[in-house]
Amino acid sequence: MSITKGSLKGEMEQLICKMPDIKNCSVVCDNSDNIEEIHVLAAVGRNIKQLVRDIQSAVNAKFNINVDYKKISIAQIDEADYKEARVKIDGIIVKNVENYIEATVSLVYEEKVFEGTSIKVKSKSNRGKAIAEATLNALENYLGIKGMFYLEGLELCRISDKEVFITVIGFSYENAEESLSGSSIISQDENESAVKAVLSAVNRKVNMLS
Repeated sequence: MSITKGSLKGEMEQLICKMPDIKNCSVVCDNSDNIEEIHVLAAVGRNIKQLVRDIQSAVNAKFNINVDYKKISIAQIDEADYKEARVKIDGIIVKNVENYIEATVSLVYEEKVFEGTSIKVKSKSNRGKAIAEATLNALENYLGIKGMFYLEGLELCRISDKEVFITVIGFSYENAEESLSGSSIISQDENESAVKAVLSAVNRKVNMLS
């Protein structure tokens, strides 16, 4: 399998994070892309030795790399605690300013509030997109990293008589590029559903980086 220099870290993290019970993963490589350490956050309940063996098997099968078990460290966390650590919606404000829509989304984490704003030309479809972009900006303020997320698309769909926001978020960071998808069923608040669709797409990535 051909892998360009610098891309191994991102591809390996993406593979490991797709495995059952794995919440986050950080791969440390040297300048020659040799694996130095693999740090993994996993849910409680599974045997750590089995998790290590599964990671070794997955990496070997996809990349033909034998990883010494001593380089793999596993930290386990209760699933409820992991979910509680995610950022939550604090407020959504949408204003019509002349021919523009200005959306401001506030997210809260451990009692700290992070705001993001987006301004777009006024239109029905741009309302949800402005809210989605404001959410991404708030997340980047929370992470302290700019220019990492971008909105690829936000669509309002009807599935089984229910309206659903479906979004695709682009992610570009440290030579790794990825598309993330999320969705949220629209209940009473369409604006809140747009934010939730974005959060459902990026929450795991945000937790990996925070």
